[in-house]
Amino acid sequence: MSDKKIAKQMAGILRILAAKIEENPEILKDVGLNPIDIPTSERKKKKEKVPVDFGIFEVFAKGGEEALRQKLEAIEMGSLKQIISQHGFVPSKLAGRWRTKEPLINLIVERVTARSDKGRVFKEYP
Repeated sequence: MSDKKIAKQMAGILRILAAKIEENPEILKDVGLNPIDIPTSERKKKKEKVPVDFGIFEVFAKGGEEALRQKLEAIEMGSLKQIISQHGFVPSKLAGRWRTKEPLINLIVERVTARSDKGRVFKEYP
C-alpha cells in the first residue's frame, strides 16, 4: 500500500473520530482527556469599529487649521487613526504604527488643508 493511500485512510478515520467526539464529548473522558485541556482554534472576533462622526472638512472650513487642531487634540489615538483610514490619507497604513498623537494630528491637518485647497485656482478665476 502506498503512503498516499495510508494517509487518506488515516484522514478518513480521524474525520469519523472527530464527528463522534462532536456528537458525544464524553468520549474524551474515557481516553483521559478533559475538554477544557484541549486548545481551540477559534479566533477572537475583532470589535467592529464605529465610524467617527466628525466632519473634519467642515471644521476646517469654518475655523481653519487652528480650530481643526483643537478639535483633534480632544480625540483619542484610536479615533485619529480611524479618521486617517476612513479618508484614505495614508494608503500605505504607515500611520497605524505611530505611537503619539502629534504626528497623526499633523498628518490630518496637512491632508485636510491640501484637499481643501485642491481646485482653488479654478474657484478664484474670474
